[in-house]
Amino acid sequence: MKYADKEIQELEEFFKTATLPDSIELFHSTVITDVKAFVHSHLQIIKLRQGVPVFEGFYDRLVLLKEKLSANS
Repeated sequence: MKYADKEIQELEEFFKTATLPDSIELFHSTVITDVKAFVHSHLQIIKLRQGVPVFEGFYDRLVLLKEKLSANS
């Protein structure tokens, strides 16, 4: 399993205090137009589908967003 409760909790804590832009380019040609909704939906999915490999992309995208936001601050 790629992530567990601890990793989810760390992401939740980060996004609670992070300054979120309205939109951001996550990948080349991939723009998130509602970052708050993106974070909320992705956190819900990784909590509900923890341990299911097909849903690991949701975790990966949150980690990438966290890295981008951390690099910009």
